[in-house]
Amino acid sequence: MMREPAGQDEYGSTNPFDPDEFSTLNTMGPAVGSNDFEKYAVAVIIVFGALIIGGLMAAAMAFGHRNGFLFALGGATAAWISGNALLLDRPRIYALFVGIAALMLVASTLTLVL
Repeated sequence: MMREPAGQDEYGSTNPFDPDEFSTLNTMGPAVGSNDFEKYAVAVIIVFGALIIGGLMAAAMAFGHRNGFLFALGGATAAWISGNALLLDRPRIYALFVGIAALMLVASTLTLVL
């Protein structure tokens, strides 16, 4: 009888807890179940970030605060640039533009409140 590949029984289903195959358990790594939650987390961050920035822009327009709108627009632009920096694997530029976006969005909020 021919032995099945590591982690599979004769029906082809994978079982990482097969007692005969504990030596290969760690070699399979995190790709076994392909539970990649990072892309979903990034999607949630993008959606809620866009809602916050869009809400700040809408509130500034509704209350007639031009400076608040421009700060929110600058924050959105800085966040967009930081996303491109992340894609280009430039972590320091990413951190710089995230900081700039945060400061501009705080400034937009302060113009609405004060």
